[in-house]
Amino acid sequence: MHRLSRLAEKVFVVIALFFSTTALIGVLLEKEDAPDVTSDPYTPILFMGVYLVTSLLILQRWKSFVRVAQKDIWIWLLIGIALASVLWTAAPDITPRRSVLLLGTTGFGVYLATRYSFREQLQLLAWTFGLIILLSFVFAIALPSYGLMTFQEGGAHEGAWRGIITHKNTLGRLMNMSAIVFLLLSFENSGLQRKYKWVAWVGFILSAALIILSTSKTAIVVLITLTIILPLYRTWRNNYNQIVPLTIAVILVLGSAATLVLDNLPVIATALGRDLTLTGRTDIWTLMLELISERPLFGYGFNAVWQDWDNPVTAYLWRSLEWPCPYGHNGFMDLLAELGISGLVVFLISYVTAWIKGVLWLRTTRTVEGLWPLIYLSFFLIYNITESTLLTTNSIFWILYVSTIFSMSVEFEQVKYKYASPFMDEEWFEIEASKKQNL
Repeated sequence: MHRLSRLAEKVFVVIALFFSTTALIGVLLEKEDAPDVTSDPYTPILFMGVYLVTSLLILQRWKSFVRVAQKDIWIWLLIGIALASVLWTAAPDITPRRSVLLLGTTGFGVYLATRYSFREQLQLLAWTFGLIILLSFVFAIALPSYGLMTFQEGGAHEGAWRGIITHKNTLGRLMNMSAIVFLLLSFENSGLQRKYKWVAWVGFILSAALIILSTSKTAIVVLITLTIILPLYRTWRNNYNQIVPLTIAVILVLGSAATLVLDNLPVIATALGRDLTLTGRTDIWTLMLELISERPLFGYGFNAVWQDWDNPVTAYLWRSLEWPCPYGHNGFMDLLAELGISGLVVFLISYVTAWIKGVLWLRTTRTVEGLWPLIYLSFFLIYNITESTLLTTNSIFWILYVSTIFSMSVEFEQVKYKYASPFMDEEWFEIEASKKQNL
């Protein structure tokens, strides 16, 4: 019975992660006569159910949840600012509901860290992405009116694969994460995982294939970048005399490539089908900075900037841009507009702290899951330069950011006495042992 309940719990997690990718529902609800304003009454109800079940699961192990939740103050401070923004929001009908959903999304991330190890989380993600890959191929081949881009954005991307995701670029973004998950699992050499390593390689190949079929140029560039830096991170486990020349070589290569790109930017922009304003993104950012300067400290409220014509802030942006832009195309800019300098600073502290912990975690363990925090943080940073997935409700990207941060704290306690690291001397271990005894 206990085994059955654990299986049911894992199925629940996979389903929750599946829908947190925006899979299936948006595609099925989309209408050609209203492609940009299709209402989705089901997703909020679905996730209220997900968070209700999560709350019940947390209650069964509430002491463990509270212990884990205390491991990082910056996440909760950021959520606190989002919740408090109901007091000054420009969208009083939106911010209260969205901030409660954000709290639920964060709680689900902490629950994952409490309940599952990094290795188990990677396996659950593999099941989630495997399901998305399978259904995406089925929809694109058997149901092309759903699985391919057709009328969206005036037919500009007609024929590009989107699978069960609403947009080809979102599919490319998810498949980047999928490719990394399967690639990490392919490195596993223990027991049963070694026997099924071929499954991980198939997952990686199919993820890369969907990135190519989506025709998302950004996704292709990010995939190449992540697959290059992954072995670089692995070298951080070795001595510094191996890191220094490799780092210098990487800097030289990147510097040369950057010089080449800058010297030929107009040609490259034309070849990629882009303009020198990054498809209008710099125009959006310039306009947003003007608005931010009026409320620099606390912003306009969580999810209060990009809404509809009834919202005065959104209406001003849309009139100035002369098109209904859905978001700021930069996660940091959107966060600055919504929660101001206070929200952005808290997030940056959280991110830098997580990065430092990621390096320590990498140096502490030799397993494949030791690579996950740094590679995910890299993915999270890269995509938020031109997209907006930082502080997002019901989103797998925020869920995994939260679970990664809290999981590192949990697993540090479990392995730091087993593996020695050059970063940790004997005095450090004695201090941490004393802390653990006092918990």
